[in-house]
Amino acid sequence: MKDYKPTQYNSLSPYLIVDDAQKLVDLLKTIFDAKEKRRFDHPDGSIAHIELILDDSIIMISNSTKSYPANKTMLHMYVPDVFKTFDLAIKNGCEAIEKPINKGDDPDTRGSFYDCAENYWSVSTQNYIK
Repeated sequence: MKDYKPTQYNSLSPYLIVDDAQKLVDLLKTIFDAKEKRRFDHPDGSIAHIELILDDSIIMISNSTKSYPANKTMLHMYVPDVFKTFDLAIKNGCEAIEKPINKGDDPDTRGSFYDCAENYWSVSTQNYIK
């Protein structure tokens, strides 16, 4: 059977359409050490399509257009140190929703914030030991 998806891609990839894609790309590079995989620009230099690698996942982003307006979504990402990631996000202009906390029997220590495009990010570390 021929491969049905590119190597190193998950079967499902979030796709964000935002008003200032480059600003979000720069933010994700800072917070999550995202790496560019593929990029295609519009003639005006805005991002038509970009794929970023965040740990073991691909996220796709594009600039909004009249045909494809900006949308907001919620994303969850496991990170090695939820406190470090959360603090880095807030330091870089993200809006805190909830500081990292462990609730009850949940093995995750989780925090959340809004990015510059108003997407809701939940970040967590399982079995965090401080």
